[in-house]
Amino acid sequence: MSGMNIVEMLFKAACPNNEILYDKFGRPSLMVYIPKFKMNQVITNGSDRVHPAFIVNGIERDGFYISKYQNTDIDGVGYSLPMQVPCNEVDITLSYEMSAKKGRGWHLTTAQEWGAVALWCKRNGFLPHGNNDYGKDKREVIFRASPVECDEKGAKRVLTGTGPLTWSHDGTVAGIWDLNGNLSEWVGGIRFVYGELQVLPNNDGADILNSQDSDSDAWRAIDAETGEYIKPDGNGTTLGSIKADYRDEPFDVNNWGSRWVFTAKNPPSRADKLRRCDMSFITCDETVRDAARELLIAYGLMFNEPYFDYKEQYAYLNNGLQEAYMYRGGYWGSGAFAGVFCWSCSWGRGHRYEGNGFRASYIKLP
Repeated sequence: MSGMNIVEMLFKAACPNNEILYDKFGRPSLMVYIPKFKMNQVITNGSDRVHPAFIVNGIERDGFYISKYQNTDIDGVGYSLPMQVPCNEVDITLSYEMSAKKGRGWHLTTAQEWGAVALWCKRNGFLPHGNNDYGKDKREVIFRASPVECDEKGAKRVLTGTGPLTWSHDGTVAGIWDLNGNLSEWVGGIRFVYGELQVLPNNDGADILNSQDSDSDAWRAIDAETGEYIKPDGNGTTLGSIKADYRDEPFDVNNWGSRWVFTAKNPPSRADKLRRCDMSFITCDETVRDAARELLIAYGLMFNEPYFDYKEQYAYLNNGLQEAYMYRGGYWGSGAFAGVFCWSCSWGRGHRYEGNGFRASYIKLP
């Protein structure tokens, strides 16, 4: 324990299997390390390719660190610390900035990293609970966390890490907390442009030198046939790219009902409005081939077998918006619609509301 200060000693005592990383300001964050794995280790019938979360700027990385807790605000910078008030009412631009200020390698957690963690949870039998029902999980009666504030329905935000072990991504004290509920978390490296899926290739969103501004040249569409990253046309109509179409159909024994369908066709459903469906309903049509479909699963945007694990986790999307950015997990009032696979891509860069927050991640970069 020589050389440790009192803060490190306390953190190590409480979380012996986590890492303490310091940013350029010399302040600590408690982080969880996610080691590299391949698609077939987390995806049924997946390929032998490395999951995209572990490739930055064309180079495979051994792993990444993700904040153990939703970030709290200290002097305009995000930190992962226990028993703190998680910051909220942030838009995605501020979430980028509060993560990147920490220094080289620090960044807003990307959709690729979130997808990797979510698939790991599913493959290993942990679908974490959380604060999705005003201070508790909708499936739990006894467990409650320490509230930050309340309204007439009950607790809203809760202090970081104060929920039970069921709120941890692996069911242990070493896990990642609040991936389900508390605050919906902005994630980087992904957006929809008039319903066309666009990403920064692999996990290039982890390098803040790869701009995620609206007009950045780093954004790429995905070829629906090959899964390759292709330059978008800027109008959401790139030839052969993956796009989201909404099939508004009645539910019956022969039909899954209204749902999002990924396709290479220009969606006839394109409209500037918010629509949703259960994650277990999302499909691809015949224009999206295996390599591209695998990427959608890797990002956590559609279900992998068994589909039942995705039920009661909702996907929200506006496929008529010029730019729609993503947040994940659900917030304290999401109820049955929250979960580690829940996602929403329905608002532009400036959207803020009290149920939004974020967490930073770290990858060692040259």
